[in-house]
Amino acid sequence: MKTKLIIFLLLSSICKVCPATGEPVTQWLSSGALTVTKPGYIKGKNIKGENFEDQFILSNSYLNLIDLNPADKDPFLWNNKKLRKWNSLFSNKEGFIEIKPDKKAEYQIVYNAVYLKSEGLNDYEFEVESPQMFEIFLNGRRVAFNYETAEPEKTNNKTATLNLDRGKFVVMVKSLFFKGDVNKWKLKANISPVNENESVLSISPTRSMSIHHLLEGTKLGLVSVSSDGTLISVTYKKVNIKNGKTSSWTEVKDISTGKIVQSFRKTSTTGYRWMPLGKKLCYIISEDDVSTVWVYDFEEGKEYPVLQGIKNLSGFQWSDDESLIVYGISETKKTDGKTSLKYMNELSNRTFKEKKVINLYKYDTRINVSVRLTYGNLSTNLNDISHDGKYIVFSTSRPNPTERPFSLQNMYLMDLRTVDVKTLWEDFRWEGSADFSPDGKRLLVSGGPDCFGETGRNIGNNPIANNYDRQLYIYDLATGSVDPITENFNPSVESATWHPANNRIYFSATDEIYRRVFVWNEENRLFSQIPLTPEVVGSFSIAKKELVAACTGTGLGSFNKVWIIDLENRTSSLFDNPEAETYKNVEFGKSEEWNFVTADGKKIKGFFLYPYNFNPEKKYPLIVNYYGGTAPISKRFGGRYPVDIWAGEGHVVYIPQPSGATGFGQEFSARHQNNWGKTVAGEIIEGTNKFIEAHSFVDKEKVGCIGASYGGFMTMYLLTKTDIFNCAISHAGISSLSSYWGEGYWGYAYSSEATGDAYPWNRNDIYIDQSPLFSADKINTPLLLLHGSVDTNVPLGESLQLWVGLKILGKPVEMIQIEGENHHILAYSKRIEWHNTIMAWFDKWLKDKNNDWASLFPDSEL
Repeated sequence: MKTKLIIFLLLSSICKVCPATGEPVTQWLSSGALTVTKPGYIKGKNIKGENFEDQFILSNSYLNLIDLNPADKDPFLWNNKKLRKWNSLFSNKEGFIEIKPDKKAEYQIVYNAVYLKSEGLNDYEFEVESPQMFEIFLNGRRVAFNYETAEPEKTNNKTATLNLDRGKFVVMVKSLFFKGDVNKWKLKANISPVNENESVLSISPTRSMSIHHLLEGTKLGLVSVSSDGTLISVTYKKVNIKNGKTSSWTEVKDISTGKIVQSFRKTSTTGYRWMPLGKKLCYIISEDDVSTVWVYDFEEGKEYPVLQGIKNLSGFQWSDDESLIVYGISETKKTDGKTSLKYMNELSNRTFKEKKVINLYKYDTRINVSVRLTYGNLSTNLNDISHDGKYIVFSTSRPNPTERPFSLQNMYLMDLRTVDVKTLWEDFRWEGSADFSPDGKRLLVSGGPDCFGETGRNIGNNPIANNYDRQLYIYDLATGSVDPITENFNPSVESATWHPANNRIYFSATDEIYRRVFVWNEENRLFSQIPLTPEVVGSFSIAKKELVAACTGTGLGSFNKVWIIDLENRTSSLFDNPEAETYKNVEFGKSEEWNFVTADGKKIKGFFLYPYNFNPEKKYPLIVNYYGGTAPISKRFGGRYPVDIWAGEGHVVYIPQPSGATGFGQEFSARHQNNWGKTVAGEIIEGTNKFIEAHSFVDKEKVGCIGASYGGFMTMYLLTKTDIFNCAISHAGISSLSSYWGEGYWGYAYSSEATGDAYPWNRNDIYIDQSPLFSADKINTPLLLLHGSVDTNVPLGESLQLWVGLKILGKPVEMIQIEGENHHILAYSKRIEWHNTIMAWFDKWLKDKNNDWASLFPDSEL
């Protein structure tokens, strides 16, 4: 039999006849012969005017190749649930593997797979030779085919160009054998690197982590536990690798069995949350600017609307007995006609978006009546509803441009029965958020060390506190007295719940390089940690009525999972592990904590990762990663700087936690104020030198550094102070503190916690002397500047002006803009390009491999 040759062009893969050159594939994973059939009903030509041909049997999708990563002896099910296994198959002396067909079957196919490891951005020519028809797939995507059967004792050749980035990829060849074929069922393949890179072939799917693992496959989002602690909602997301778009959905599962009770995949649906009573989930469905709150009752199996047709809905909360909803409506200032002029009347007003004010309303579910609760030109922000449903606590914030942090907060108590309002506090410079105690007599307030002035501040000899270091206070509604319960507790609070079941306060908090869950017992005033497996807790939720909680959590070499927590017995158990399939063939290296003491006696903590397949007899390049600002870099998995991937690429990765970070106590975090890198740079330099000295496997001649945002500033600033690094990367770094302070959308606000009452006109020693731009002549290290082209947090000009200066000075510098991206690089394809750029720079300077950099930027001057 013969079929017509179909000429095609698929994506960037080029198919062509090519002589058999390069490295032969000598070992394959083979599925063995698999019986297939042609359609049972064939009547004339198809809608395209084509007669049925054997090629359609081959091109039919049988196994799902997208997620298929076979290993030797791996089982799989074929038709009629027949168990088959992948088996290793070696080529003969002519380079062919031979497949033994079933003599009775009319049609058979076989899958033959091999893994190709790429250590950079590489192109390979993959040539297949066979007498039979075949298709070639790369990671499940068809890249070439031959739909002709060769004449007796002849073969056909087809070559696909495989465009690879970093990682290990599966190449699959599917071929068709039909009864009566006089040729042996066989194939062979050769691989040839286009750009003189070595090809690494194997039949093992085991690999180190790549950017594709981090971005692709099913990923976990938020978790939330029902009020009675029996159900959990879990949000998932997955990127479409063809168009880069991300889809998300929510599943509700039974905690006791893990079974799915309901799946929600509705578009334009947001704000999933559990109702206070029973097994009911509510959510918002929006069309344009009109929203309706819907409820799904799992016990009744019914879905129904509650709050309907609300224009510009801005959040809502149920009372505990579900008799009322307090919700917000966003109102926009009216303007007369269109204008190209924008009157800048507030420091926070940086865009052409109109100012919005939120007002509160009460909806009585028993009589379906709404009542307006607040009115005015300031947003009224609901903090909480009392457990008896009689009161709400809400706050306002108004601009205060002459005094940091440039706003003033008022907190109010409203009696919902009479709508009487009582002012709890007025003109507080540092804001707090408030929740009612179970008895309704007190408030649990979360705020910075300065929230209540001197009360609760514990900053040692430092003059100014760091108010990103969140604390907990108990505010007595009758007396106005404040109890600063975390005054001597070092972790920085993230979220807290005062639980009515046992009157204890449960909260998640940043604890040095971890994020953990704690409980505070008012009876003995002691904090204790809830033991959990994950080192870094992500999403955290507590049942409203029961002592049951759930969290997501990660750690170095440990991807995101869902855990159920029994708060009463202080135990946890793994509940959901949807990312396991993505990482099932990934091996991670080891990590260790490593601390040092500075010359002036301060203990600086940190951790490091060993490179993949670590050999203590070898020397490895070192990457030093830091932030240096007001938050630590935790031992979490992934993130925008995925250290597990760097270690998987053969680097030692060291992460110090210098002075100023939260989670180490108020005194430690207060060192951030009025410092802007002066202390931190010294600690990073000293720590790097001591780390290299303490670890003989580090190549001291191959040391790079990288940081983002404040960490990007740290990269710039470090290079003005030391030449110990062979290369450096600054993403979204700040080169001039004064321009960032005034031009960055949040520059002046962040500076209120970084420079206190210091401004460009009264502290030249900070705003000029510690700005890298003004010491650009001291930079000698090859520096890569990366920046999103529409970054509103740290404007693009912060990198541009240092780049201009270094170019004029003739210093080794390169700059790459990421088109259309803000402070974080989020778009799927751009994230991969950005990551590959980072690795290409490190390859160039730390591994003496310039191929990727030259390929990405052929006009580079370095």
